[in-house]
Amino acid sequence: QVQSSPRPAGPNTPRSAHTPQASTMDGSSAELEAFQNSLNAMVLQLLQNQVRKSCFDKCFQNNFPDRMGKTEHICLAKCMDRMYEAHSIVVKASTEMVQNMQE
Repeated sequence: QVQSSPRPAGPNTPRSAHTPQASTMDGSSAELEAFQNSLNAMVLQLLQNQVRKSCFDKCFQNNFPDRMGKTEHICLAKCMDRMYEAHSIVVKASTEMVQNMQE
């Protein structure tokens, strides 16, 4: 279980974590930032939906008890950690690829 894997940037992530400050931007940069923020929110929503579907299917196999037992809890935690870690690796590789293409 990976404890230090970062969660994907979401709507509550500080602006400085992914974009320049608004005071230094012109109109087109502000539009680009708004688009990027919208895209980030959509990707996060898709990731969360996929994690829920994949992990619930894996851990419960269409059998939902009234209370979640320790086994199901551990299964969900590990599954979600793996999914978010995989997402983090893909985002990092994609960012590096874009940076290499810009050089």
